[in-house]
Amino acid sequence: MTDDLPIRDPDQIREDCAHKLRQVQVSAHFQAILGCLVGEDWTTPRLVEMVVTPDGHLLGRCDGDVSLKMFLGASEDLLRNIHGVAAVAELDGDEIGYLV
Repeated sequence: MTDDLPIRDPDQIREDCAHKLRQVQVSAHFQAILGCLVGEDWTTPRLVEMVVTPDGHLLGRCDGDVSLKMFLGASEDLLRNIHGVAAVAELDGDEIGYLV
């Protein structure tokens, strides 16, 4: 007999992750990034798209904009911050993987 947990579908992982992250206080900037990653509207204006450039910069597009013109920081900083908030929010491995 094993103690295996049931496999969650990606949407359930996203919902669980969003629920846990809503409980953590972060800057408005990071809240917009997290909201975008989990597909939720947590800030105004809403960040709707992000990309990592070949040189490691994170760019974003806000709702209503036509291009990725917002500089959000370095992708390595985002990864470090995701792992930091994951510990505070008590995210599991699936939820961290979803964000990353």
